[in-house]
Amino acid sequence: MVAVPSQFDTLDVGVMIHDPGTGAILYANEFAEELYGYSEAELRGMDVAEFSSASFSQAEAVQRIQAAAAGDSQRFEWRNKRATGELYWVEVRLSDLTINDTTYVVALVRDISEYKLNLRHLRVLTRITRHNLRNKLNVIDGFFQQLDIDENSADSEIVDRIQRNVSELLSLTSWIDTIKSVTRAGSHGGTCDIQQLVTEIAETYQREYPDIAWQINIEQADATADATLRAAIEELIENAVTHNPHDGLEVTVSVTDSPADEQVYIRIADTGRPIPELEIEPIVGGYDPDPLEHGDGIGLWEVQTIINAHGGRISVTENSIERTVVEIALPKRRG
Repeated sequence: MVAVPSQFDTLDVGVMIHDPGTGAILYANEFAEELYGYSEAELRGMDVAEFSSASFSQAEAVQRIQAAAAGDSQRFEWRNKRATGELYWVEVRLSDLTINDTTYVVALVRDISEYKLNLRHLRVLTRITRHNLRNKLNVIDGFFQQLDIDENSADSEIVDRIQRNVSELLSLTSWIDTIKSVTRAGSHGGTCDIQQLVTEIAETYQREYPDIAWQINIEQADATADATLRAAIEELIENAVTHNPHDGLEVTVSVTDSPADEQVYIRIADTGRPIPELEIEPIVGGYDPDPLEHGDGIGLWEVQTIINAHGGRISVTENSIERTVVEIALPKRRG
């Protein structure tokens, strides 16, 4: 047992002490217990990888701890996974610490999930206002230059094209409202009947598009979520039905409750065209894309923003000419 200073237990930041060679956890204060969702005793028996997302490894964690022990202080962002399965971002600062002539590595950890979410919102909004909006306005400007100055002889087809672009701009403003609502939603603390929600959405689309072959397989499942989850699911189904020809199209909507990992899985599969790789790279790679390198669509980014805010993840598990599957994983409860 490490004889840590008593002040560590009063700090409003997670404090953990690691073995400088193996990276083993030797101590965690009360704030760290709350942050990670495990007791100190549980944390002492765990590798860092066990409470990290799949994108981060034990080898990388030990490498950083050993570097800090050698005097090279570390500061980095890391994505953790609570005992509930909820994913969240933390900032970690590592430095060497000597206690009773023995060298350890101390980690100061704070939750930066809200910061990361707000940063993502800012980047998406920047994309909308500086790229999409500007491009659409340029199109409108070009159309207006083709109009006859005489109002009585205005070309109706050009006017119609202008009106369609204006409608698209109005649609973009609705996306802004949705993104803002995610920020305001806060903790997403209510329990949502996922079975009822997804069934209602899927059956609505089934009635609207009867020429599509639908399969709706919904298990009873609850998860911690709010009203923004509806927008995410609707966007995924909307993509399947509007971006593909309906002749021979099959769409499957399913919900699976997984008690083993405390997750609820929502899957939307279709037999239409695959999603362009350029649009799914940010989701697969886990980075925020350069607005100028991608198309006009912001749907998948919006879905990812909402799911991240719920502590979940979105992935494209299949993407071929035969079948495309988009999967949402949500923690059943949030710690």
